[in-house]
Amino acid sequence: MKKRILIVDDDIMTLKILKEYLEDTYDVVTENAGYRFVEKMDSYNADLILLDIEMPVVNGLQAFDEILKNPELKDTPVVFFSGLSDPNLVRSLLAKGAAGYLTKAIPKEELCVRLAKIFEESQMRASVKEVLILDCDVAHLKMMRDSLLANDYKVKVTKTTVEAFEYIKEHHPDLFIIGRDASGVEPQQVYDSLAPTLRGKGVVMMIMEEAFFTPELIDRVKKALGENR
Repeated sequence: MKKRILIVDDDIMTLKILKEYLEDTYDVVTENAGYRFVEKMDSYNADLILLDIEMPVVNGLQAFDEILKNPELKDTPVVFFSGLSDPNLVRSLLAKGAAGYLTKAIPKEELCVRLAKIFEESQMRASVKEVLILDCDVAHLKMMRDSLLANDYKVKVTKTTVEAFEYIKEHHPDLFIIGRDASGVEPQQVYDSLAPTLRGKGVVMMIMEEAFFTPELIDRVKKALGENR
């Protein structure tokens, strides 16, 4: 089955050209309004989103912010396709989670090669589970991070509930291990305050009632994620 690419651009001619470029290899669907894409983003079932920046009403940057808030799209690569060539903008979008940035002057052959590579890289990233840890004990955080990294997990560590929540809103980790907040808030209190929101985002939560050490940490993480690794 062909992978599906959704192209979002307000320029009808650009949509037509890109569809002709890609339809031999991919199932291509198009949307010519950023606001309509945001309204229906869950319905396209796209494997990759090719997103223009300069669109009326809702531009590509605003649409990307909405994508980042949607847990259903967290593993869908977003590639910006724009006439703008701004290195600072490119760096900021890649740092924020964009899978790529292509200019509209790109030749057909290069476009196809770049998209194939982005699909390959995205598939590799999607197979890696991400664990977010909240704890105020720096030494324990480092031990947990190092153990998880050694077992091929992606890891983010935070010391405050606010920092953890802001990260979850944009990145949607697979597992959130909750320890003590830097302000002294107990793990159960953090859990109670965030659970209603995080359940809706599909984030698995685990309360750290005492220090976790290897191999106990890895065993608990695997169990929480339902893994047989």
